[in-house]
Amino acid sequence: MRNKFSKIANDLVDHVNDSAELSFIFKTKTHVIIIFYIYGNEKITFEDLCKICNSAVSRTTIQTILSEGVKLGFLKKFVDKNDKRKKYFSCDQLKPILEKWHNEQQKIFN
Repeated sequence: MRNKFSKIANDLVDHVNDSAELSFIFKTKTHVIIIFYIYGNEKITFEDLCKICNSAVSRTTIQTILSEGVKLGFLKKFVDKNDKRKKYFSCDQLKPILEKWHNEQQKIFN
């Protein structure tokens, strides 16, 4: 069992030094939380993320990560057609990377 955790740790360290999508995703624990929540929900707003991460992450940090992700092209921000005040975030372009990473982690634990 210990060997499995060592492999995951090595995998995470490798991605921190990567210059692509996985480096952004695993930049900090907060990045991982935000990206996983965005990917795990079809529609999620900044306010939704603030409510979910209430005690763990500040609003400013969430906003900074979202802005960084949009600027880098890893996240998309779109306006609700019915309520222009709502801006949803998506990371569909990260889907292949996230699914590949997930499958690699499953191999380690199986």
